[in-house]
Amino acid sequence: MPDTAEQEKTLPTQALFDRYHVGWETRDPDMIASLHSDDTVFQLHDGSESVVGREPLRAHCRTLFAAYDFSQLMGRRIYGRDYWIFDWTMVLSLALPDHTSFIAHVDMVDVVKVNRAGEVVSKHVYPDAQQMTAAFAQAGIAR
Repeated sequence: MPDTAEQEKTLPTQALFDRYHVGWETRDPDMIASLHSDDTVFQLHDGSESVVGREPLRAHCRTLFAAYDFSQLMGRRIYGRDYWIFDWTMVLSLALPDHTSFIAHVDMVDVVKVNRAGEVVSKHVYPDAQQMTAAFAQAGIAR
């Protein structure tokens, strides 16, 4: 009988995560939105408002990708039957007030719920508040 870790590796949420991650890596709002339910909730826990619905999420991703140059360093992933948890680091290129740039690293954790249809119904993103505040403050960005 396979152990729990082996069983979790074969869960459909892992395949969904793999497709979803490609959308973020390639900065493709259409791909990301296509994997969400119509009534999805996306919440970056930094004090900003929730984004509710597939089309608002698509627009939010377009705005996000236009405003920020960032990539992801993959960390630990945990899969369940209807969720995944993704521990990652955002590598963010920001400009200083003198227009030179610097790279900031912000640790993040995503908690993603999936419905029976295999759609993302909620994504909650928890940034390291101190790292995020320090990065934006260094760039002179008020948040």
